[in-house]
Amino acid sequence: MAIPPPTLFQAYVRQALSLLDAYTGDMPLHRYLKNAFRQQPKLGARDRRYISALIYDYFRMGHTLRNRSRLDKMLIGYFLCEQDPMPLIRAWQPEWLPTLPEGALPPPFQRTAWFPDFRIEELFPWSEHVTKGLSLQAFAERFLSQPHVFIRIRPGHASRVQALREGVAMLDAHTWALPAGVELEEQVSGEEGKDYVVQDYASQGVMRWLVEQLPSASVKQWAVWDCCAGSGGKSIFLADSLLLSRLLVTDIRPTILANLRRRFRQAGISAYVAAAVDVTREQELARIMGKQTYDLIVADVPCSGSGTWARTPEQLHFFAMERLNDFQALQKRLVTQAIRYLKPGGYLAYITCSVFRAENEELADAVSRVGLQCIGQRLITGYTVGGDSMYIALFRAG
Repeated sequence: MAIPPPTLFQAYVRQALSLLDAYTGDMPLHRYLKNAFRQQPKLGARDRRYISALIYDYFRMGHTLRNRSRLDKMLIGYFLCEQDPMPLIRAWQPEWLPTLPEGALPPPFQRTAWFPDFRIEELFPWSEHVTKGLSLQAFAERFLSQPHVFIRIRPGHASRVQALREGVAMLDAHTWALPAGVELEEQVSGEEGKDYVVQDYASQGVMRWLVEQLPSASVKQWAVWDCCAGSGGKSIFLADSLLLSRLLVTDIRPTILANLRRRFRQAGISAYVAAAVDVTREQELARIMGKQTYDLIVADVPCSGSGTWARTPEQLHFFAMERLNDFQALQKRLVTQAIRYLKPGGYLAYITCSVFRAENEELADAVSRVGLQCIGQRLITGYTVGGDSMYIALFRAG
């Protein structure tokens, strides 16, 4: 691909700054950029890639470089995070170049040494609030690059899924990592949804740990309620791992349940009931649930999403710690309503994609106080393999 001329690089940076100034964080960054680019049809695919990278890399700097201008922070972010930042940096900050060693650039974290005011501990500045077992430096370093895409090969389909190109990392027989932004059909054979599903490393990890903790998981028939089902990835995992007598999937968002139904069709799952419901509303929930109770309730609750912020770094920038109180209150209301439909001896899996203690251990302590026994808890740290981080606690009703 031809390298754009310096004047075009300068235009990219000016355009990125303009879009950044207008962005308030009230919608996901990818949606904001999609809307903004739709209004500028003259921008080609290459133009959009450069502008998007500049804006995302600005947010990847989190709360460090706080005394720098937006321009400096954006360019430093681009220099640290991109594979080949040299042509653009040469057009804007050529004085940085003499300090570079000969040959290829070192990895992103090593490049931070050129900027004494870059402090990894300030990038994610809430170390005193995180869940036990998190390596703050490793977690923060993950923000300097886009996380991988992960697939899970479904049982009985391994022979149909083969790597077609280099760059596919096989973490184990069922979990593969692919570079971000790739077209899956160009990287692996097989049919998405039928032979493999897209599911982050940490999401696979919490579900694998959950199934391992369940007694007689492979022989017992399970009535399962996935009460915050999203697009259904965890339910598909359970359908692949357990004998299900009943499966209920609910979510507050009808649109995401439409996506779930599509994924279930691809996966060959037809024996289920889906309903849009706000689990925190007692009467609304009772109309859906009736007198049904469940052996296993999976509650992947709404949360800060801090374990996934390397994918959405704008949330790192705009997050206010005061919001944790609101999330924790919502999580308590949701769990309180959900456990009313748990069978005696049944299990509740409480899951977040958060690294904050308030949403994890503190909430687990609150669940234990209402009479459920905590069987165990686990933080799945995906930053070692380029993935997200998630938390799970498993409880048993008396």
